[in-house]
Amino acid sequence: MTNQMNAVVINDYGDRDQLTETKMPIPNINDDQLLVKVVSIGVNPIDWKTRKGLRKARYPFDFPIILGQEMAGVVSKIGAKVTGFKVGDAVIGYGTPSIRGTYAEFYPIDADQAAHKPITVSFQEAAGLGLAGTTAWQALFDAGHLKVGQTVLILAGSGGVGSMAIQLAKHIGAHVITTTSAANDNYVRGLGADKVIDYKTQDFAKVSPEVDLVFDTLGGQNQLDAFKVVKPGGRIISIVETTDQAEELSQKYGVSFEKINAHPDKDVITTLSNKLGAGKLKVSIATQLKFNAENVREMHKLSETGHIVGKLILNV
Repeated sequence: MTNQMNAVVINDYGDRDQLTETKMPIPNINDDQLLVKVVSIGVNPIDWKTRKGLRKARYPFDFPIILGQEMAGVVSKIGAKVTGFKVGDAVIGYGTPSIRGTYAEFYPIDADQAAHKPITVSFQEAAGLGLAGTTAWQALFDAGHLKVGQTVLILAGSGGVGSMAIQLAKHIGAHVITTTSAANDNYVRGLGADKVIDYKTQDFAKVSPEVDLVFDTLGGQNQLDAFKVVKPGGRIISIVETTDQAEELSQKYGVSFEKINAHPDKDVITTLSNKLGAGKLKVSIATQLKFNAENVREMHKLSETGHIVGKLILNV
């Protein structure tokens, strides 16, 4: 085997034209890592936000950068201290941001950021689970403390993270309200939404009942309007940029507000993988394309619209 792999990289921050295909050395791994031969890649908004340079203050990476944090594949090499995995195992991974991401034929990942892929699930579905599922889990449960019998409003329920959040909230016995367009009404109801608000014709701040938790995946005015529908003592958990006004409104309404950054977690990804394998979670694929630079650019273009229903998947 040659020690080179195909990868799609950026050599500078900027628009989609920065995404170029190149040969790179297959990454080395440390004692705690797996080297995974990538089969399918999940594309997420965080990828194009990084490409545009919106995260460079937090992650001052050197170029070239291979983007991507989500994938499914087959273990090809194992670090000396790794237990629980062997070469040939099919795995799901959601890794920490790095310069050697998932837009490549091989991906080095900490073993505690991977889980075994259920045999009942395709690599394509599995590739869309890690980042979206973990983000939804940590927002709803770790930060949001959502419990059985409570009501949650999930903003943008048809997206990758939103669709995971609807399913997870429904499973624990919460009452689930979500916003989406009328075209996606049946889709989000199929995931478990109890009440659907068409954001194009209705203002959720006027039609939503009081809720215990708002999961904000949108930001901007939606984030500010969320304060109008949360019960005093309730919570708003956001995964997008926040404004100074959010802090002021938090005081005014007696609502706790927190912006979280999701992070890989072994227990969470293992739980999600088990639920996926048991048919309690489903990953809906919006579009899948063959892995090359042109298609990565196309996926970023689609993701940047903010109107994708389900997940964007690239197949190596």
